[in-house]
Amino acid sequence: MKLFKVTAKCGHVGRNYFVKKEFAIKAKDGKEAAKVVRNIPRVKHHKKDAILNVVEITELEYEMIMLANSNDPYFKCTCIQEQRVSGDFEVFRECEHELFERKENKKTVYYGKTLLRNPKKFMKNIYATERYAVC
Repeated sequence: MKLFKVTAKCGHVGRNYFVKKEFAIKAKDGKEAAKVVRNIPRVKHHKKDAILNVVEITELEYEMIMLANSNDPYFKCTCIQEQRVSGDFEVFRECEHELFERKENKKTVYYGKTLLRNPKKFMKNIYATERYAVC
């Protein structure tokens, strides 16, 4: 087993923001180390670029990273209030090309000849009761 230092984007600091954190991992190769870190809590799992860097390290560096992470206030806090009080970590903003806006569906939906203003609400409440009507 080799020792790796994996730098990853961690979340829970606001939408479109992240914190860079280093993790010390024992693994066969760099790909396996990155896979393990992606499943660690607080790491941005859904981002393609969540893993920033993977480097092989010595045993001394491994112990130093483990000690630093055990004393890190970001990993010790359990709620947002504790995180705000101990906000010693540097927060980065995602690049503009990585950000996306939620797009609302602008397609008009009709029920017969009637225009539906809120089709999701209609399908949830009204249409669901009509579906099981017996003649």
